[in-house]
Amino acid sequence: MADDLHPQKSDDESSEGVAGSVVGYLIAGIGVWGILGWLADRWLDLPSGVGLVTGMMIGAVGAIYLIIKRLGA
Repeated sequence: MADDLHPQKSDDESSEGVAGSVVGYLIAGIGVWGILGWLADRWLDLPSGVGLVTGMMIGAVGAIYLIIKRLGA
């Protein structure tokens, strides 16, 4: 019970953890900004999909910026 077969150091970043962070940033950025763009579409009566696509692009760019800034990739 006391023997840990797979000890992990808290300061070590595993490749799975980094990959999960990258995917999480991308999904969250695109999703949140896509929803905000969709709402702007409805509120401002923009042509179909303009706000959604713009929001998703802003979210992707913001996520890539955060990935580079926080993870040093």
